[in-house]
Amino acid sequence: MDLEVQSPVEAFETNLIDRIDSEGLLVINSGSDVEKEANDIRGKVFDTPNDAYDFYNHYAFLLGFGLRIHTAYKNKTTNEHYRRMYVCYKEGFKILKCKSSVGDVKKRRRDLRTGCNACLRISKRKDGKWFVDVFNDSHNHELTISPTKVLKHRSHGKFHRSLACKSLMVELGQSGLKPCQIKKVINVMKSPHENNVTSKQCSDVLSDQRKQYKEIFSGLIGDQENRI
Repeated sequence: MDLEVQSPVEAFETNLIDRIDSEGLLVINSGSDVEKEANDIRGKVFDTPNDAYDFYNHYAFLLGFGLRIHTAYKNKTTNEHYRRMYVCYKEGFKILKCKSSVGDVKKRRRDLRTGCNACLRISKRKDGKWFVDVFNDSHNHELTISPTKVLKHRSHGKFHRSLACKSLMVELGQSGLKPCQIKKVINVMKSPHENNVTSKQCSDVLSDQRKQYKEIFSGLIGDQENRI
């Protein structure tokens, strides 16, 4: 009989059901359980950096925090990535820049960062695989225990990346709507359980679409010139 082997991400999704109690709150592991999970994560191997990100993002969802991509290290000679760092969304502190002419500090949103040190770092092996060589699960802030609130973290809001959402953005863009108008239309049409899309996300999708059209158009022109 064939046994179905779960991927790391699927395993976390399966465990998610067991980690939510009757009140819809995440059940936080005890200290010994967390330490065991940390030991299991160190040395874990992934095929691509995206696989590692998805795995850590699922782990972050279970514990109640969001992620940011902190650093991507490149080889100066080959220009290839050899190391990446993913951090808690509360890592570091925002740098407040002053206006050069007046010297006043710019008005900014309330800084939610606390200098949290939680992170996961992956490095590339000689065989092309990526493995976790640094993992820190120590947070200096309270974790979100409500799944509905956890979904509000940027790293867990994936609706704007879905094919259906991108297709709608492109269609509305081709009809002449601006990103700020597209945002309003999609946020009215989407499910209330999904995060709102932003103007920046709409603008990025339209920009990618224009780049694809340019590449296709350039390719067609090149083919015609070669035939001539």
